[in-house]
Amino acid sequence: MIARLSRMREDQGVTLVELLVTMLLLSFVTSITVTSFTVMARSKTQVNDEATGLSDVRKVSERLGRDIRNARGVDAGATSSMLVLWIDTNSNYRREADESVEWRLRAIAGDPDHFDVVRVQGGASTVVQARSLVNQIAFEYDAPAPNTKVVSTTLNYDAFVGTGTTTRNLYFAERLRNVDDVT
Repeated sequence: MIARLSRMREDQGVTLVELLVTMLLLSFVTSITVTSFTVMARSKTQVNDEATGLSDVRKVSERLGRDIRNARGVDAGATSSMLVLWIDTNSNYRREADESVEWRLRAIAGDPDHFDVVRVQGGASTVVQARSLVNQIAFEYDAPAPNTKVVSTTLNYDAFVGTGTTTRNLYFAERLRNVDDVT
């Protein structure tokens, strides 16, 4: 009978207090789990935003820097939003139509926040150097053309507008190597 009585006490189930404590612990663990997944997803978005932006902007800065260093001069048509260079590809010291290289932004249909960075060579061959990450490009010159020796460039970029990181800026200055220092 004693064995039967002790078994009855064991089979009575859980009390209301035990059930409330269990529910409280489960809700605490669940909230910690959901918070950690949210933080992890936000971090992943920021890392993707930064990596995508840096990859595209690095490619633009390397190619643009190479063009500036190889240029014989900056064209008088260059503005703060468009760079026009003369790169003497055949080294004959004469400006020819196919030796003009233009850097500018091109609007993307349906996306008012981003532009393609394009490189136009000789007025005909257009190559997209960066797709839809750059918001703005600005060129500054140490002297008006044709006396320009240094071109400074600022690129503003943000891969995913409104999510991830905020707009980033890349600034670099390049010297035209193929110009005379005699003024």
